[in-house]
Amino acid sequence: MPNREISPRVVREIVKAARQGIRLEVNYASFSNPEGEDRVLVPHTLVFAAGRWHVRAFCEKHQQYRDFVLSRFRDVPAPCGTMLGKHDGTQDGEWHTQVEVRLIPDRRLPEVERSLIAHDYAMANGELVLTCRGPLVLYALRELGLNPQHSEVNPRAQQVEIANREELTRWIRWD
Repeated sequence: MPNREISPRVVREIVKAARQGIRLEVNYASFSNPEGEDRVLVPHTLVFAAGRWHVRAFCEKHQQYRDFVLSRFRDVPAPCGTMLGKHDGTQDGEWHTQVEVRLIPDRRLPEVERSLIAHDYAMANGELVLTCRGPLVLYALRELGLNPQHSEVNPRAQQVEIANREELTRWIRWD
């Protein structure tokens, strides 16, 4: 798989800031601002999910915790003082929320094939329960090859489905 280019200097500054409780001025590119936009972040955790490195951080612009893809940092983050208020990550309620994702064999498959899939995934009573942090639900599904916005026409293509979609609406947009 292709690697996303990440500067070791970017990682070094993020780790140092997370350890020392330092705010960072960054220039971050996103789909809403592909050219990059200046932001102030308070990082608390590095995460590797869905094939890319992210930092979980408090974003002062949006006044909430968000995930930022490290390959989208346009410059080396610059320290800009200690945290304002308490944004060290202990207040990141979403990050500390454990969410169960329940997977079952695709109900469109014949029973004998559903049993085969249940065995492949070591399901108990025809269900596999995965527990992950709230913000990582979508990434976990992507790692499993599940697209919550799309159901394959051929049930053999995906083989499993999400049994508790309604419970996951807080973590995934279904449109």
